[in-house]
Amino acid sequence: MKKMKFFLLSGLVVLIAFSFAQAQIPKEGASSYIIGYSGTYKTVAMGQERIQMTYEILGVIVSDTSDCILQNASLRCVGSFHAIKGAYEDDSGFCVCTRPDGDQLFTSYKASGRLGAVGKGTVTYVGGTGKFTGLQGNGEFTRINVRPAAEGTLQGYNRVKDHYKLP
Repeated sequence: MKKMKFFLLSGLVVLIAFSFAQAQIPKEGASSYIIGYSGTYKTVAMGQERIQMTYEILGVIVSDTSDCILQNASLRCVGSFHAIKGAYEDDSGFCVCTRPDGDQLFTSYKASGRLGAVGKGTVTYVGGTGKFTGLQGNGEFTRINVRPAAEGTLQGYNRVKDHYKLP
């Protein structure tokens, strides 16, 4: 009898834990979060006033709120821009955000600013996998560059505010 009670109690605990782990994502929401990143880049100089840069970054996403759909997600982005006299208007790229549960969210972004200074941009959700299939939304971000830890790398963080909608 004791074994049966233990088995039933254990099964109940597993079911409760599973139901919390599978909590429903709201169909619509807004959040704010920070993306910390590091990456590498390649540049092509075009005289003394122009450069073309391509880059790849890897990072993590953290939020002060537990309802952020990207809390503790990893991030991989590739992008490029053309700078003239240190200013760029066409920074753009794509990112894959991978949540702790394995579901992914896909974004595109556009930004402008000056090399080594704060940049501003927009982000657009363009889809996802699992619970995020059909995801749509957008937001704004501020990019803050920090002094690189090693030559040939870049580091920084983005402050993001967004809104999303699921089908």
